[in-house]
Amino acid sequence: MGLLSQIAGALGSSSTSTPTVRKPVFAVQFGSGSGDDWAHALTGFSTICGMAPFVDTATIDVASGTGPSSATGDSGSISAGYDDTSAGTIFTGKVEAVRYGVAGVTRVRVSKGAAPLSRLRLNQSYEQRSAADIVNDLTQKASVDTGSVEDGAKYPFYVIDDRRTAWQHIAALARSNGFAAYFTTDGKLNFGPVAEGQPVQTFTYGDDILGLQLTRAVPAAGQVTVTGEGAAGSKGSDAWNWLLKDVSAVKAQSGTGDVERLFSDGSVRSSDAAQAASDQIAAAVTADALSGWLLAPGSPDVTVGSTIALAGAPQDALNGNCIVERVHHRFRKNQGFTTLIHFTQSSQASGGGGGLLGSAVSAVKGLL
Repeated sequence: MGLLSQIAGALGSSSTSTPTVRKPVFAVQFGSGSGDDWAHALTGFSTICGMAPFVDTATIDVASGTGPSSATGDSGSISAGYDDTSAGTIFTGKVEAVRYGVAGVTRVRVSKGAAPLSRLRLNQSYEQRSAADIVNDLTQKASVDTGSVEDGAKYPFYVIDDRRTAWQHIAALARSNGFAAYFTTDGKLNFGPVAEGQPVQTFTYGDDILGLQLTRAVPAAGQVTVTGEGAAGSKGSDAWNWLLKDVSAVKAQSGTGDVERLFSDGSVRSSDAAQAASDQIAAAVTADALSGWLLAPGSPDVTVGSTIALAGAPQDALNGNCIVERVHHRFRKNQGFTTLIHFTQSSQASGGGGGLLGSAVSAVKGLL
């Protein structure tokens, strides 16, 4: 089970519903070989998933010459769990690279749909299209599956250029709409708002928390000003390409404070769009956000975009509901099964409250 599994058992709850010592179980297969062959050859794996523009990856280490083999393009999945429950899928993707070495270990690197989107660069414009229309077109060009894709704003004119990858453009669209873009465990792209939901797991101090840290940051800006282009709002949608002598029609301010940040966004073509963008950025940077990380025994139910709860910590600021931004599952036979979770939490969550900033923090991080 590994050292950390034993530690987790020693810290385990006295509740009779959950064993104090749990045995991890896994199912891994990419390429040839049976499930038993892969289980016998596996020495460890690591999966790291996060919100755009992060590219989800997994590495799988197997003993060389033991039966299983992989080639680039092979599809497969990784499942993890415990013998007292069941193993659930934590990663689905395709083999990107296989590394052989004389040390006797073959490393297989796997990625999800963000990888082909990160390789796609193109020059293209869209007229009178929603954010969802643009995202769906880019995913089709990269042959990537989609899950939930929300409409978002409608753009009189939007330009995609090859200075950024398609995945970076999708991340920018998510930021400007207050959305998050990320891939589910079954490899489908979700594009939409992230809201606090029912916690998928509660982590309790003295029970299943191996490490926990939060950081309270000074707001990055006070007043936020957004300036757009064109006259699509005041002069009709066909006037998106007009040059304005006075940009006040596509300029908006939100927030208060001495530190002012200016943002110029060519996709903003109306006063309503400028106001919505400035409101969103100001709300994110002035919300006194908390962010942190949690190390716990392997937690396969925790996924990007899900809600977790922290409870029982001696400092009130450490308790509350949080949104998962990045999750790192790791298994080694000599170290056990652990999960490192990066999350965001609002100041209202302090003291066990349920408030959180949600996707607004993620939306603005790439802008500052």
